[in-house]
Formats: sequence, C-alpha cells, structure tokens
Amino acid sequence: MILTDSPKEASFRAELRAWLRAQLDDARRARIESAIVAGDPGPSREWHRQLHDAGYAVRSWPKAYGGQDGALGEDLILFEELALADAPNDIFRVGTRIIGPMLMKLGTQAQKERLLPDTANGTCLWCQGFSEPDAGSDLASLRTRARRAGERFVLNGQKIWNTFGHMADYCLFLVRTGEAGSRHRGLSAFVVPMDTPGITIQPIPQISGRSDFNVLFLDHVEVPESALVGELDEGWRVAVTMLDFERRGLAAIGFDCLRSFRRLHRLAATLRRPDAMCFLDDPVMVRRLAEWDIQVRIAVLNNHRFAAMVPEGEPPGAEASMQKLHATELNKALCGAALELLMEADLTNEAARALLPCVAEDAYGAFGFTVGGGTAQIQRNIIAERVLGLPR
Repeated sequence: MILTDSPKEASFRAELRAWLRAQLDDARRARIESAIVAGDPGPSREWHRQLHDAGYAVRSWPKAYGGQDGALGEDLILFEELALADAPNDIFRVGTRIIGPMLMKLGTQAQKERLLPDTANGTCLWCQGFSEPDAGSDLASLRTRARRAGERFVLNGQKIWNTFGHMADYCLFLVRTGEAGSRHRGLSAFVVPMDTPGITIQPIPQISGRSDFNVLFLDHVEVPESALVGELDEGWRVAVTMLDFERRGLAAIGFDCLRSFRRLHRLAATLRRPDAMCFLDDPVMVRRLAEWDIQVRIAVLNNHRFAAMVPEGEPPGAEASMQKLHATELNKALCGAALELLMEADLTNEAARALLPCVAEDAYGAFGFTVGGGTAQIQRNIIAERVLGLPR
C-alpha cells in the first residue's frame, strides 16, 4: 500500500481543496447545520447536488448510476478533504455509503436504474429501518412483519433509532416474512417511500437537544412486490451487506477524528483558564494532545489500510470492525476532551460561552457513533471471532 498521492491523486486533491475553499464559509456551514437541526434537508440537498455536479460525490460509483468510475482512493481523498475543510454533516451518507452500494450488489436492474441516479445527485435522501424496541444488537429477533396480499405486501410493526427519517424520501425496511421463530432465515428487505400511507414518524429528543432519531410506526403499509430487495426470506444477506458497508462508512470517521482533533487543538490554542493561562502552556495538556495526535494519525492510516484490503465494489470484511471500534471510541474521547477543556476555561468570556452549546452537542452526539452499525461490544466480539479466531 502506497500512502503518498500519485500525480493524478495529488492533482485531484489540489483541485478539490481549492473548490471546497471557494464554496464553504462559516455562514454557509452554520446555515446548513441549523437547517438539519430544524428538520429541513433543503440546504444539505443543495450542497450535495453541488458536490455531485462538480464530480465529487459518489466518485467511485459507475457513471451509469451517477458516479465518475473513480477509484476508491479518490473517495478517501474526498472524505479527508471534507474533514479538513470542516464541511457540513453529510445527511446523505446512508444512501451513498450504505444503501446505494448494497443495491448495486443485490438490487434488481429496475431498482438500480430507478433509485441509484437520484441517490447519487441528492434527489433521494435515505434512511433505514432495522432496529426495534426489542431487537437492536440481536437484529434477527425483530418482529415487524410483512404479509403477502396478492401482488402486494402489507407491513405492520415498529422501528426505532431511525436516523433522519423525518427528512428522508425512502427507507430500507428489514421485516419478518417467515415464521416467528425463523430468525435469520425468515427476513426480507423492502424499499419504501416515506410518504406511503400508514407510516407515522415520531422524533426522539436527544440529550444534545436535537432530534436526529425517530420511532417509525407501520400500520398496514402496502408496498408492491417490486419493493422487495433480493429474494423473499433472504433479507439477512441484505442486512449483513448493509452492515458491512455501514461499518466501513462509520470507519471513515477516522477522518472525522481528524476534524475533531483540529477543533480541540484550536480550542486549546485560543481559550484561557480563569487565571489567564493558555492551555497550550500546560505540559499535561500538551502531552495529551500529542497522544491524541498519534491516535488520530493511526485512525486516518487505518482508513487507507483497510480500504486497500477491500476488492473494488465488495463489502469490507471483519477488519472494518477494528477501525469502527478504534475510530468511534477515539472520536468520543476527543469530543469529550473538548467539552472538558471548555468547562475549565474562563466562561466569563463571551466567545467561550458561545462555543458551549456546539461543543456539548458534539460530545453527547459522539456516543451514538459507538452504537450505530453495531455497538462497541458487538465489534469486539466480531474482532475476537472473525479476526483473531477465538472460540465463541
């Protein structure tokens, strides 16, 4: 694996960096983020379409589906440069990094042609309906059902911890079509428009004050047979493929760790303690920053290392769990350290007080990334069994 950019990659990175610098400023970042908090996807959709029209979004996708036939390495350059540019939160990542790649492998040709181009250009915002109140890490125990009714299916049940469903256009639901005790063998996956009659969305208030997650209630939701992804009762294959892609997407949080570290370092350089001492004059803080800098470099290098291990177009293997575990725990530590540092700062300073809501929100929200895509405990089990070969 070569970590330095090739001449082509270096040219792409320089072009992208200049483009991001011209498109983003603090006012636009704030406008997009405040719209997300308010449940308005409009500014994010506009931003994603700009990325797509410029040839950057879903760059490694086939041109037939809205990409550029680029290499996976170019996606990694994009993710890294977005982090360095402190780009807005990507609410389209479920579609572009998880559901879209899954549909390329398992969807019908009609599903690919109908859904992938709109996913690529930001017309279609996705969410997924997997977890239930009694089926989180043990996903095979889910109870939401789909009953065949002629040439249609009728879905009934409840999903929870659905991300951005209140803004989404489509949802990929995993439901039970087999017998109650069939577990993995009796699941099926369906693509469902979120405006389908019978879907009720109930936001979940978070400790950060946001409501990015939702409970979804399905009350006699009718969908055509063409909504089925993969074979009937073979939805576990869809779920595993999506979870593998999700872990790779979450593993790319290594670049978000880079963003979080840069924010933490800026805070340490600009804030003052109540005694007017700069945090960077504290040798303990300097040592902690050096240790975190090393870990962030490891996380970024692991993004490249594990990406190089994945064949083109294939889901990542169990190694993605190693990166997902390391990067999400590291990001949680970095965001928590930023909040800790701010609480030790001179809060009589108005500028410092103004940072508190944003820093606190990042710290509380970072916990969610250690749960999404499989909890840290689940990742440790995967690493033990599938990477280290330890007995169950």
